[in-house]
Amino acid sequence: MADLFVVGRVTDDFELKTSARQNPYVRFSVAENIGRGQYARTQYYQVFASGEKALQLVRAKLRKGSFIRVSGALELEEFQKRDGVTRDKRLKVSLYAWEFIHSGKTKATDALPPVEQERPLAVPEIDGERETLPD
Repeated sequence: MADLFVVGRVTDDFELKTSARQNPYVRFSVAENIGRGQYARTQYYQVFASGEKALQLVRAKLRKGSFIRVSGALELEEFQKRDGVTRDKRLKVSLYAWEFIHSGKTKATDALPPVEQERPLAVPEIDGERETLPD
């Protein structure tokens, strides 16, 4: 299992849902800007939170555009595309902890290690199109 820390913006408003076992959960995406200049691009992470973590996110009134830092376990998840036929795989982050970042100040919900401020200068794009992950 791989642990992941990402700082970015929430891409949609939160919608609290209930699982078949009556557990609350939310799914949302975080957009992270990486690289600089001609190498700048946005990377998206699908985040899943359940139970108390999901309730905390909803109570915090996070919405589209909120700047947050999340940490969690990175997992490969199989899913069915909107066409109802095609199956594919995507990376999902199962949330451990999160922080709301506002005006340079943070409001921690769980203890997270400090974010490293240094970023690589330029990250070249290796493949132009996103390829389907192997089975």
